[in-house]
Amino acid sequence: MAKEPPPIPGWRRAVRVGLLSFLLAVVVNWSSNLALHRVHAIIAFVIVLLLIAVNIVFDILGTSVTAAELPPLNSMAAKKVPGAKQAIWLVRNADAVANFCNDVVGDVAGAVTGAAGATVAMKLARMMQGASWVEEALGLLIIGVISGLTVGGKAAGKSFAIENATTAVMAAGRIIYWAENITGRSFTGGRSGSNGRRRNS
Repeated sequence: MAKEPPPIPGWRRAVRVGLLSFLLAVVVNWSSNLALHRVHAIIAFVIVLLLIAVNIVFDILGTSVTAAELPPLNSMAAKKVPGAKQAIWLVRNADAVANFCNDVVGDVAGAVTGAAGATVAMKLARMMQGASWVEEALGLLIIGVISGLTVGGKAAGKSFAIENATTAVMAAGRIIYWAENITGRSFTGGRSGSNGRRRNS
């Protein structure tokens, strides 16, 4: 049996998470702003809704990995169910996975959706040819909608994640499994590619 890698010191992990958050925020914010400024206001609002959905989905995964138990996943892995071994990896690394999903993705998505909401408000105000107060009012309204959808969605998502932790983790495990087989690379420390397909067939 391969030895587990030594744990990463706390300060190094904090630096890595901070740098990752910075890079994600810059890349996602730049790409979303580029897209939002080139599309119609309605499409821009749909993009904002997609960002909110991504935030909620990752929050569900972050909660489910901390609530899931290993015995059902071990049983599925013994039956060679595709994605079960990846799901086990997620649960065994629950702290890091939850930190990435809830904190990194959550904070970045929250910041980006706020900025995107302001862009949508500006586009709508220009379409309506309204005064500056119209843009401010629309901005407040859209930010309120974003906050309501995000908080409400996360609340519902947490309940779902706790009650269906195994199902949620297995769904993520299957996605990782197929990604590993398509790319031929392992993201969870096991084999991938054609070897992985033969092993789980």
